[in-house]
Amino acid sequence: MIVGLIVGVLAVSFTAVEAQAQKPAKAEFRILMFGSFVTKNDEILKEIAKEFAAQRGAKVEVDFVAIREMYPKLTAEAESKAGHDIVGLENLQVSVYQESLLSINDVINKIEKKYGDFAAVTKEACYRKGEWKALPWWIVPFNATYRMDYFARVGERAPESWDDLMRAGQKLKGIGHPIGFPLGSCGDANNSLYQILWAFGAKIATPEGVVAIDSKETREAIAFVKELYNKAMTPDVLGWADNSANNKFMLSGTGSWTLNPISVWVVAKRDLPDIAKQLNHHGVLSGVRGKFGAGDFYSLGIWKFSPNKKIAKDFIAYLYEKDVMNRYLASGDGFNLPTHPQFYDHPVFEDPKVAGIKGYTRWLHLTGWPAPPDARAQEVYQRWVVPNMFMKIISGSASVEKAIKDAEKELVEVGYRATK
Repeated sequence: MIVGLIVGVLAVSFTAVEAQAQKPAKAEFRILMFGSFVTKNDEILKEIAKEFAAQRGAKVEVDFVAIREMYPKLTAEAESKAGHDIVGLENLQVSVYQESLLSINDVINKIEKKYGDFAAVTKEACYRKGEWKALPWWIVPFNATYRMDYFARVGERAPESWDDLMRAGQKLKGIGHPIGFPLGSCGDANNSLYQILWAFGAKIATPEGVVAIDSKETREAIAFVKELYNKAMTPDVLGWADNSANNKFMLSGTGSWTLNPISVWVVAKRDLPDIAKQLNHHGVLSGVRGKFGAGDFYSLGIWKFSPNKKIAKDFIAYLYEKDVMNRYLASGDGFNLPTHPQFYDHPVFEDPKVAGIKGYTRWLHLTGWPAPPDARAQEVYQRWVVPNMFMKIISGSASVEKAIKDAEKELVEVGYRATK
């Protein structure tokens, strides 16, 4: 009788262990994303991810890293085939990692069936060899932020052209409130200087991938920036080697104008309301060859080696649920411009302080344009080839000819074809 009871208890115990072993493991996925200058973006993304995970009975981990840390982090994960499931990608990084990224044609088709086509520029950023390799998410336009009161004090309005800026900038520097944008090795310098190159008709390479930096147009753009630096800018710009320097310049009350997303204003509203009242924004400036805008393009990719592909795909599709996307855009106060026309008229862009940048996507070009949107252009961006060329000339460490030749050499090194 006792033996029978023991056998029965053991049988029940083994059955319980067996049932526990057969119970499906809880799904989980990990997200790696660039930390935003608008911290509410990061907070809302975490909230959205947790809500989605709760709905699915899953676990989620969201990690944020600085832009400079992201480049080596992505490379390390791609090489080791381990790490996060979903990763944030900036500008043309899809080209760099396209062989390691999962095709998400099904996700894009689902979104476009619901809302229509994405903006044209999204294919340049996310579509490779007939496949969508990342989800177009949002753009940070590199518009201008300026002080209305300082401009009024010198009898100027927001500039409409680069020539307007030259004229107003000289007056502003004269009253102790210079203009400025970075000339150091940082993304903000790339986004500022590419706009000026394009405005003068200059380019790093042709659409066929032939080096074209050594040109009359490049020299004209350099001459313009040098004059702007001498007559209107704070000399500190040569030392601005990260993306926060020009923000601090404007928030200090010294700066009168800079090229920067609206994050300056967003932070001022929170911490410096008196300065925020005087800040405003305008879109692209016209130059000799027309209007050209730059900015940072953010997308989300899924690693091919992710063990959680299904739930990762479901999550990025979830981001395009109307109420989810609307919440995310609202959290940025206009910092994030949507990449799908469905969301262009989000109420956040009705604010008069943001209205000046609505429609910026029409003028947007990706880094390196009109060169192909590939890994070469992304490497030029990450090597700071364009900012370094300008910095050498303006600092006096190299002649115009030497700086252009240095840039030309680097362009060939990354794979562009040399001119004959």
